[in-house]
Amino acid sequence: MTLKILMKALALAVIALPSCSDLMLAASAQGTSAFQFLQLGVGARPAALGEAFAGVADDVNAIYWNPAGLAGLKQREMSVTHALWFEDITYSNLACALPVLGGTVGAAFNVLNTGDIQKADNMGSKLSENYNMSEVMGIVSYARGWGNLAMGANLKYISSRIEEETAHSFAADLGALYNGFRPWGRRVRVGLSVQNLGTKAEYMSEKAPLPVIVRQGVSVELFTGLLVASDLYYAEKEINVRTGVEYTRSIGAFELAARAGYKNDTVKELGVLSGLTAGMGIKWGDYQLDYSWNSFTDLGTSSRISMGIKFDGSDASADGTE
Repeated sequence: MTLKILMKALALAVIALPSCSDLMLAASAQGTSAFQFLQLGVGARPAALGEAFAGVADDVNAIYWNPAGLAGLKQREMSVTHALWFEDITYSNLACALPVLGGTVGAAFNVLNTGDIQKADNMGSKLSENYNMSEVMGIVSYARGWGNLAMGANLKYISSRIEEETAHSFAADLGALYNGFRPWGRRVRVGLSVQNLGTKAEYMSEKAPLPVIVRQGVSVELFTGLLVASDLYYAEKEINVRTGVEYTRSIGAFELAARAGYKNDTVKELGVLSGLTAGMGIKWGDYQLDYSWNSFTDLGTSSRISMGIKFDGSDASADGTE
């Protein structure tokens, strides 16, 4: 098998994509759940924060991390994210939310594509044909707040294709966010979400459960402009810690943000530096542009770019459930 094929197989295993016959060995360490792409984070801002966002969840990307955060939105929001992974893997997302019906309704659509993968026979010899793997997910959401407490839920349809083989599943996410703590006058938010509670997927006559994910997060605004967040992340019978920090400052009509984070998910396989994340953002009125970077050491790096817009011209801050 050529070096390019080996690198792509390892890349798919590291970022937890579903496997097929020639990728089973590489992906086996990630567990036997179906639709492993559900573990990939969405949004450049959360990614730059080390994917510690369950206790932040203050923009439309809360759909993917903790749907309860949608209850704090004061106006319509939309965000588009495009992620560039190594070995031609791409992940694109569209999310929108609208305060209505006493709460907030949201919707999202995700598409992941691996690009062309060259086929090989059982001996590892190259074949002239290629194939690709693609994943699609649609989400509808609803969240509502009661004082300092908000709760939200997602309903998801998930589909996967490898050559002629397809699999489908339905799932739900549940989330809660509490915004009532004020120690020493600092704003503290605590969030909890449970994701991918759903039907088993049947792939090539084999049924497998979805990867259930539990996120427990907390965020603290240490002082104006400085936010610190941390999540406990449970998936595939492992618990990992994710942390992030964001500093924002207004300069004229612009609000600039610098972000950094760390997650230990891939440390065992790729080394300490693979957990580093970083990014930046710029906001002008109701428009926002964010970028994030994540190291995978010898495998390469991944980048995400998100563009967001708020409608109705309101400048209210989505601070959760107050």
